[in-house]
Amino acid sequence: MVSDSINNIKEAEKKAIQSIENAKKEAEKIIEKAKKDAEKEKIKILQKSQNEVKKIIENAEKKAQDETNNIKKETKKETTKINNLAEKNISKAVDQIIEEIIKGE
Repeated sequence: MVSDSINNIKEAEKKAIQSIENAKKEAEKIIEKAKKDAEKEKIKILQKSQNEVKKIIENAEKKAQDETNNIKKETKKETTKINNLAEKNISKAVDQIIEEIIKGE
């Protein structure tokens, strides 16, 4: 009887130890999965951030390019105005010189 009780206690102790080891292994699996999930989420967040930064840079580059194009157009427009005005002034000056020459003869 006593040996049966001792055997039962040893068997219960063995089962308890096995249950603890199984629980420990299961906890380790859960922790490992949580680490992997956290790493995946971290990568996902980094990729999203990189995409947002890329969009911001692309938008800034587009805006800068548009502004550069506008400046070029305005510069060309103003240069054309100045050239036209200069041509008119040159034409007037030539006409006046011709008149002076004609009068002077």
